[in-house]
Amino acid sequence: MPKFTSAERILVKSIIASLSIKRIPEQDIIDEIYRQTKKTITESGMFYIRKDIKKESYQWYKTMREGEYEYIHEFREHINEILDLQKRHYEIVDSPIVSIPAKQASLFELHKLTVTLSNLFDVAPYITSNSNVTVSAPSETKTIGSEARTEEPISQVV
Repeated sequence: MPKFTSAERILVKSIIASLSIKRIPEQDIIDEIYRQTKKTITESGMFYIRKDIKKESYQWYKTMREGEYEYIHEFREHINEILDLQKRHYEIVDSPIVSIPAKQASLFELHKLTVTLSNLFDVAPYITSNSNVTVSAPSETKTIGSEARTEEPISQVV
């Protein structure tokens, strides 16, 4: 495997990750890496880079799972990013010098961002508890014959 600079290694990881998700054949990924870096990588080299990507992903997940506030911080950052993108799209829509087709495209993107943001706000109450959130209805007491019986609340794990 050729020696990559740290910047090239980041680029190669990014290429492999994004093209692998799209189910691009390995040879096409190798060709794209060569096109962008002018260095040839083997299939075994790609295997080790994929393995490295998986290790990094696991470490990220472990940090999110074990950290008390990391996941909530990431969640909040994602919401702030969406709010910032919405603000920029509103500026495009309100600008007198932007063309109508660009404004329409911006409005379409604004709608998608609003739906995403709404979904995030819907799940926000559930992220502060560990993965077992219980939604309960008040318990009822029913009298059957001479004995009183309490029914357990309906619970749902989210």
